[in-house]
Amino acid sequence: MLKEGEVIIYEEGASHFQNYIAVGGTLILTNMRILFNTNSVAHYNHHLELVLSSVSNVEFFKTLLINPNGLALLLKDGGIENFIVDDRKAWSERILASAHQMA
Repeated sequence: MLKEGEVIIYEEGASHFQNYIAVGGTLILTNMRILFNTNSVAHYNHHLELVLSSVSNVEFFKTLLINPNGLALLLKDGGIENFIVDDRKAWSERILASAHQMA
């Protein structure tokens, strides 16, 4: 559910690591937040909501040590949220640009 004045910048199917398990869903970047919602068929239903100002940096990693599709959001509180996305460079650029505009 979008908040008043919130618009979607980018949206794509992705996986989020929840308890070391990659759960499929949709990753959404808005002008205010990063949202992740699991697919309706996922066994591990969860919802993630991050305010853009909580993101300090974005890093890349390889899933299974070979696939260059991992995106790690480093949070200011020391937390890390890991995702699998198709175009991690585009996600990184959009997230960092949006977070910079929030600062």
